[in-house]
Amino acid sequence: MQRFVLFISEPGSADIVDIHPSKPAAESALVDYVRARTAINGQDAHPDDDQAVASYFADSEAIYAIARVMPLAQPGNDQ
Repeated sequence: MQRFVLFISEPGSADIVDIHPSKPAAESALVDYVRARTAINGQDAHPDDDQAVASYFADSEAIYAIARVMPLAQPGNDQ
């Protein structure tokens, strides 16, 4: 089973680490985060999801990563 980790770090806030069942689910959670933070900051987010994420992270010191989690290789289990 594949899983994806969404990591978000923003100065002044606790880091966020969430596990998602798919990359689209992690990306959707990232968009939700950006839209919520943009609203809290009193800004208008770009209507396009990709542009909203790109502009949010371009204009701040926040970072994010989405990574696939792989199972550990075990003897006899070539991965």
